[in-house]
Amino acid sequence: MTGNNNRLATRIVALLFSFVLLPLVANAEAGKDAYHFLSLPYDAKLAGLGGENVSLQASDVNMLRVNPALLSADVHNKLSVTYLNYIDDVNAASVSYAYTHDSLNFFGVGVSFMGYGELQGYDEFGQPTDEFSAGDFCLDMAYARYLGSNMKLGVAIKPIYSHIEDYSSFGFAVDVGFNYYNPKKQFSVGVAARNYGLQCVKYYDSDRRESLPFNLQLGFSKGLAHAPFRFSVTYDRLNEWDFNYYRQEKRKNVVGEEPDDYKISGGDMFFRHLIFGVDVLFSKSFYVEFAYNHRRKREFALPDSRGGNGFSFGAGIKVYAFALDLAYSMYAPAANAFTLSLTTDIEKFKKK
Repeated sequence: MTGNNNRLATRIVALLFSFVLLPLVANAEAGKDAYHFLSLPYDAKLAGLGGENVSLQASDVNMLRVNPALLSADVHNKLSVTYLNYIDDVNAASVSYAYTHDSLNFFGVGVSFMGYGELQGYDEFGQPTDEFSAGDFCLDMAYARYLGSNMKLGVAIKPIYSHIEDYSSFGFAVDVGFNYYNPKKQFSVGVAARNYGLQCVKYYDSDRRESLPFNLQLGFSKGLAHAPFRFSVTYDRLNEWDFNYYRQEKRKNVVGEEPDDYKISGGDMFFRHLIFGVDVLFSKSFYVEFAYNHRRKREFALPDSRGGNGFSFGAGIKVYAFALDLAYSMYAPAANAFTLSLTTDIEKFKKK
């Protein structure tokens, strides 16, 4: 029976990586995707670690959004609500819940919403018209299963809805994730293929069908045996090397500048894919964390400015059946984000 399970696990993992590598053959042009709200961290724990992490074992039900394989018995019957104050009047919220069916099978569901506030409309002559609203919505339905003692495979199905004024769009995406975790060595590896799908209904009938912000990520997390530190490194966008897309147009528009003035070096480009995070686990009930996102640092940089953009900080505390997590992410001097997550363990309220 064990041999059959191992063969099944091998086939599933092979299928996972075949599925993951498909988009590498036909990658969409960067910056031309729809539904970019899917890439934001709807979780304070995740936001404090730089916004990207697919390997962390943190008993956090919200992690189902970045890697469904991180569902586990540790998040059984946990309910979490998150509020994200992104930039200016842009706000987001999410709700997540997980349920453990048995020792092998885990389920999770999440709902996320982003609102952009009231926007001023203008006609083709630049004259103000009526104000209008815009918003995005996504439903995550996740499932994870053990392939062996330390390996899990997860998948999430994601219907997506977006509206801008009187125009709306509907899409459908799938996340696939893999996780290996060795609790004795406090070592975890995660791989996730996120937002693989299509735009089913376009905003305009005459528009081309837009691609989704597909993202292939690889991450490692390692805790220390005799110190309260846990380190994480995440490689973001394995499916896309060149982040020079927006600079190509800028070169064409700037008169008198040499092309190399906007060139990104190979080393700089490599580090733009990496996010470094550290947890300091003072106890099971309290932690602090900080992270550095080099791409965020470079792309949000302003001339003659030495702000702290690219850095993020977080902390969390647990009291009985409740956990409160807070994060502050620095994007630009006047554009920072605050995230708050409140989680409750419903299991502790059950009568014994």
